[in-house]
Amino acid sequence: MKACREKKFHFASTLKSNRSLFKQGWKLKAGRYGKNRFRRRRTEVLEVVKPQGRLRYRYSDAGWLQVSNLGVLHVVFSRKGAARKILGLVSDDPHLSDAGLIQAYEQRWEIEQWIKDAKQLLGLGQYQNRPYWAAVTHLHLVCFAYALLTHLRIARAGAQGQQTRHQAADLSTAAAQEQLRGLIWEDLVAYLKEQCHEESVLSALERLRVA
Repeated sequence: MKACREKKFHFASTLKSNRSLFKQGWKLKAGRYGKNRFRRRRTEVLEVVKPQGRLRYRYSDAGWLQVSNLGVLHVVFSRKGAARKILGLVSDDPHLSDAGLIQAYEQRWEIEQWIKDAKQLLGLGQYQNRPYWAAVTHLHLVCFAYALLTHLRIARAGAQGQQTRHQAADLSTAAAQEQLRGLIWEDLVAYLKEQCHEESVLSALERLRVA
């Protein structure tokens, strides 16, 4: 939040249940207040259309409240489908409606999936004990690697005039990495065949690759 404010960006985020809310002189715990609003007040309904189907939300707009030491924020409590958990959402964007806040939160998965893949598969967090600019360069290289894999997804999934968007999205980062390794291997074998005609060498390399 501090970084967003320094750059003059608006943000939308989850609200921890143990956060304190202040309303008309009353100090309220966010989790308990959200449950009470769902129990005592009428809720609105929002349907979000996604590729895998429709998502139905029930929500209650709590308006603008003082949130702990974070300032005055727009607070909305929502419940997805038949889930029991009530989720609190906050934003400092004065132009973002209650339904718009829920829709903005729904877009988080694309970002979270990128962070997960970048950490687990591309080494995003492996920049400890390096100078600042080395860490920035490392981050750029991780982003470049992800962009390369995304290009590979689209290029490989779009063969023979097929629609690429959904097929490329269905291909995981790990699968794209494996495809890239296959392309590099094919290129290496083609080079070795040009330089070396020893079939035994190529057969040995193929066995090592399978192993």
